[in-house]
Amino acid sequence: MNFADLQDMQNAMRETIDQGLQTLQAKQGTGGLPAAPASAKAAPVQAAFAKDAPPPDADVQTQVTQQLAEGDKAEQAVLAEAPADGAAPAAAAAEPAAAPVTISMGQSIDEVTAILGAPKSIVELGPKKIYVYKDMKITFNSGKVVDVQ
Repeated sequence: MNFADLQDMQNAMRETIDQGLQTLQAKQGTGGLPAAPASAKAAPVQAAFAKDAPPPDADVQTQVTQQLAEGDKAEQAVLAEAPADGAAPAAAAAEPAAAPVTISMGQSIDEVTAILGAPKSIVELGPKKIYVYKDMKITFNSGKVVDVQ
């Protein structure tokens, strides 16, 4: 098993967990699921020590952006070192090109991966995910295509 396969498994597991948590939240108190306690529905309580905490750094957005870029570079370096999975044999290169693929707004992650296969890399930003393929980037928000580049 290579690195890309492990990354795909990790991403699939996280997506499944997120979907399960969303289902639990949406269906609480029905279908045999217990209702959330009242304390979970109330507004968060401000901790007493929070007023003494220093404010966040003014350049925190810049720091996060830099760390995301460094993480992307590190991931690309690992993928470059890992053996390519499913390398096409020389005979396949001589075959005519397949029909162009169509990716549309609103398609799900599963629909896109069924069409294009596993991406080279995935950037996870909460509900927003960016799947990077050889020749395009597909942005999903809440599991649906919102941008293709």
